[in-house]
Amino acid sequence: MRYLQVIFVGIYLFVGGCVKTHLSVAQQSELDQKAIVEITKALVALPVSSKIIYTDQKGVEAEAALVAKALVNQTRETDKEFQMTGGPKWHNFLIKLGVRKKGYCYHWVPELLKALPTHPLKFFERHWGGSFQSLGRENNAVIITKRGAPLQTGIVYDAWRGVGKPFWLTVAKDKKYPWTERFNETEILNGEAKVEPK
Repeated sequence: MRYLQVIFVGIYLFVGGCVKTHLSVAQQSELDQKAIVEITKALVALPVSSKIIYTDQKGVEAEAALVAKALVNQTRETDKEFQMTGGPKWHNFLIKLGVRKKGYCYHWVPELLKALPTHPLKFFERHWGGSFQSLGRENNAVIITKRGAPLQTGIVYDAWRGVGKPFWLTVAKDKKYPWTERFNETEILNGEAKVEPK
């Protein structure tokens, strides 16, 4: 078994080094700013709940920008620890080999959520989304909706799938994972949102 681990580590060092692109600080900052702008626009454009009327458009835009910036900045910070390379499944394999310590999808979600305010947002709502739970294809991600709107109207923010970079799309357009709410905002803010390792 140890012999196989050495071989796989060798492959990782050879292939993994070729996969990860190292950007300058300026290039990374530019990409992050672009992501923040795009995520902000996507959040502002989300459908609203039929029970809530939004009259403060500037407030919606400011809070969307706050959420987008928090998620993108925390992605970069967390990836310094997780050091994702290759694809998400490759990274999971490296964790199983002991080459990496963390970076499963369920490690990412609490790290991202901790970057958001510790009180309920006024216009948006955070959710811990789960897909294919306990089926070997499980994924966990942050989902943001307008306050009171159904989960299926939100945006999935999945830094695990982004391999340590900002990655988002609408829940409705995510053909790879059918999302359900694993933990709601109250459970997240009360510290009840935890997933145990398998």
